[in-house]
Amino acid sequence: MSVTEGLVNREALMRVLRQGRHHLPVSEALRSGLICAAPAVLAAVLHEPLLCWTAIATFWTCLSDEQHQTTLARVRSGLAFGVLGALLSACAIAAARVPWAAVTLTGVVAYVGALIRTRGAGSGLRALLLVTACAVSASFPVHPWPAPIEYAACFFGGSIWAVVCMVGLWQYSDAHRARRATFAYLYAVSSFLRRLGDVADQYASGESLGRSALRSRLDVMKQVVDSVPASHDTCGVWRANGERIVALLAGLETLLTGNTLGKARAAGPLLAPTLRHLAELFDLHADAVRRGLPSSTSMGGTLGSLIGQVRRGLRRAAAEPLAQDDSAWVRACETLVLSLVRLTRRPGATAGAAVTGGQPARGDAPVIGRKGLAASVMEEMRAGGSIARYACRLSVAAMVAVATVHFKNIEQGYWLVLTALFVVQPTVSQTVKVSALRVTGTVLGAVAASLVALIFRNPVLEALSIIPLATGTFVARGLSYVSYILFLTPHFILVAHLGMPTGSPWTLAALRIGNSVAGAIVAVLISLIAWPEWEARKLTPMTSAAIDAVCAYLDAVRSAASEERAGAWQVEAARRNACVAIDKLDALASAMRRELIWSRRRG
Repeated sequence: MSVTEGLVNREALMRVLRQGRHHLPVSEALRSGLICAAPAVLAAVLHEPLLCWTAIATFWTCLSDEQHQTTLARVRSGLAFGVLGALLSACAIAAARVPWAAVTLTGVVAYVGALIRTRGAGSGLRALLLVTACAVSASFPVHPWPAPIEYAACFFGGSIWAVVCMVGLWQYSDAHRARRATFAYLYAVSSFLRRLGDVADQYASGESLGRSALRSRLDVMKQVVDSVPASHDTCGVWRANGERIVALLAGLETLLTGNTLGKARAAGPLLAPTLRHLAELFDLHADAVRRGLPSSTSMGGTLGSLIGQVRRGLRRAAAEPLAQDDSAWVRACETLVLSLVRLTRRPGATAGAAVTGGQPARGDAPVIGRKGLAASVMEEMRAGGSIARYACRLSVAAMVAVATVHFKNIEQGYWLVLTALFVVQPTVSQTVKVSALRVTGTVLGAVAASLVALIFRNPVLEALSIIPLATGTFVARGLSYVSYILFLTPHFILVAHLGMPTGSPWTLAALRIGNSVAGAIVAVLISLIAWPEWEARKLTPMTSAAIDAVCAYLDAVRSAASEERAGAWQVEAARRNACVAIDKLDALASAMRRELIWSRRRG
């Protein structure tokens, strides 16, 4: 068993080295890293610490850029971000002379900005960054006039610099982005199948297989492919089959990790090699997509060989003398595996109805216009929904953090404010989780920044070291929150060190760690006191919603069968709704376990 496990681990390592790098946006991240480091290098060369605010504005503008949008939409969003950020920073710095005015301004901006979350994730991120710009500016030491104008000009200049470079330099075609997003999705599918193989072989537990990450990859792929005009190539085919693949994988995960786990222990190792061969099959398709080659012509006999290995593995498992329950379990897994094989054998054959069924593929979520945004915000406020309660908590946390910095004269206190704003989440469990990850990443990042500052004592070299750190920040953004913070913290600490060159790197690191802990404490306490949102309260409505979604999917399948595939797109939409509802219910169960130390409720 140990030899086999070692071979599996070595194969997984070779796979990561051979293909893993391709699903990471390294080239785009390097471009963003160069753009973000340029103002910091200029600040070091010209000995102008104020330009570090330009570097921060540049980073936030790059962070909020949505590359799947049109060039005009990206320019408009970037310019609007720069104008609003400059205005808010100027007002906050001017109001810092009167602490209560700065606290009140921060609270109002935080409340309004959090309500923008109703528009979607992209707009919500931009709004949160604008709130952070206002709150951080309000926590700066008092500066005489014309400091507000200077800071505003630096912020706007940084946004303009980022917009010009992001839309004017080093561009990639829509087809390239669609291929890479599709490759990332297929790579995630293959990784998921390999983890299922480890669970079947009892090498790993099935507690965290990453189905939510798989869903995220699918959503990104659909969003990117839908933005490409007339995407009827291989990427469009996988986009059409994506929901079905996730549904089949969810079924396999349930069989391997659900209530049937005890029955699966005897039969599980029989299916593990088959699952790994199926993972190789998806890797083969992923590599073909990455190279822009049609799957049917780029694989030669490898495709048929892998499909044959999967089928032979299923026959061997079915031929084993097993107990009745184990035999039924193997047959259930066999049905799902064969469905996945059919999708990989001729991916275009099963998706024709979804691609050409007369219903537009794009538009899983409606686009909200200006009037729609105002109406949705007002409705959310009147109904007192979860986003409205989150806005209240964020507003209170921002005011408490800014007031603490002003009235306690905390050095480098803007890091406390920044941490509190990013840690506050819509629910208590999410806040607790993010606070722990944020503090852990900050400690590790602060140590890394101190080492960099000690090695490169020249300010220009310190500024140049921001390039790999900023690049790593954008690369790690899609991997994990800890790795993201691990790169983000030394990036910001070095920028702050250039803005305050007289401070010791270790002193800055200690201040950042202390302020991060204080900010996390503020965020957690506010989440527990101010209109706390417990996950357990969602159990009944979310369970009902999941049951209704599954019933609607079954009704859609029955209707489509009776109408001879006339309603293929309705089946796809119903399947997506059912999968999303079940995924949310599964995530709710995990989140409720984190709440047991705070809440007396038991689900």
